[in-house]
Amino acid sequence: MKAKKTRGLNLLRFARNERGAAMAELAILVPLLALMLAAVSEFGRYFQKYTTMTKATRSAARYLSSHPFTDTEKDKARNLVVCGKTTACASGEELLPGLAVANVCIESTGSPTIETVTVRIPRDPADTCGATLAFQPLFNIGALLGTSFNFAPKISPRTTMRYVTN
Repeated sequence: MKAKKTRGLNLLRFARNERGAAMAELAILVPLLALMLAAVSEFGRYFQKYTTMTKATRSAARYLSSHPFTDTEKDKARNLVVCGKTTACASGEELLPGLAVANVCIESTGSPTIETVTVRIPRDPADTCGATLAFQPLFNIGALLGTSFNFAPKISPRTTMRYVTN
């Protein structure tokens, strides 16, 4: 009888013992926290790169709006989008990896007098003006989720400014 009573007390003590509970909770939450960290960092990286390209297209449109609309000036504006300066840059010095002069599309409205200047990176691959630029993620969020999800949206900013005649 005493053995049954002792066994019951030991079982009761074991049921009330909370040692290791925090470790079990951590084991459950770590994958969720890792997924959230990866997702937040990828969205942050995307918006940082999009903002960089938006500022670059804005600088190029501002440059073209106050300079003659010649092929030489268009090339300088494309370099401004890709390199952040009007001269060509070496490989690896681009503002974003994979960005090239071929990605930049420069258009104008008005004929024969130019009214507006647009600098953009196209979103549609069928666009004949330039090549698209896709975001390159660091983490494969789809693999973390166990799905085929791939976070690689197009980076396609556009800036239009009025052309100031000289």
